[in-house]
Amino acid sequence: MLLPLTGAAQGGWIEAPGVQARLAAGEVVVTTAAAIDPGRPRGRVLAAVLVKASPEAIWGVMTDCKQAPLFVPGLKRCSRIAGAADGSWEDFEQVVQYSWFLPTVRYVVRAAYDRPRRIQFRRISGDLKDEEGSWLLTPTPDGSATLVQYEVYVDPGFWVPQVLVTRTLRMDLPAALAGLRDRAQSAGSRTEPTPTQ
Repeated sequence: MLLPLTGAAQGGWIEAPGVQARLAAGEVVVTTAAAIDPGRPRGRVLAAVLVKASPEAIWGVMTDCKQAPLFVPGLKRCSRIAGAADGSWEDFEQVVQYSWFLPTVRYVVRAAYDRPRRIQFRRISGDLKDEEGSWLLTPTPDGSATLVQYEVYVDPGFWVPQVLVTRTLRMDLPAALAGLRDRAQSAGSRTEPTPTQ
């Protein structure tokens, strides 16, 4: 349904020892894609965080449009407007204020689901010229946590320096992923079975 992202692959950068150490220390790691496609000269940013929760617990937070504005900077409103009967995709209308120097934008994205491992999303209408990205959830080998990787490309469709688009994304993503982590870990702890005595 959605074409795979071009440009930087999600997996390679995350394997660097420095990135692994930062993730293990609890950081949200954010970087820009190494190669920029000249045909798409706007912001592509990669981010990752280690979450002490199952992919299902994280999935529940990620796909809850109503609570997203509580932890995603700049997201003013999120509304589900359509979806497949089998749960394989949903369309969401979002209203976002990316930064004080950019206008508020309204757009619709389609999220295609491979539950609970991957979400691919792409703008299908609205004010942005282009937005696409993906979420990838990979449990750690011991099952104690999940590596959450995020990739996004945004072209607002109006003139704004590329460095400002990328900088805004790099500033907002740590708060968004930390919020996702905190909510998923809280939700996961509420659903953990309590030991019997």
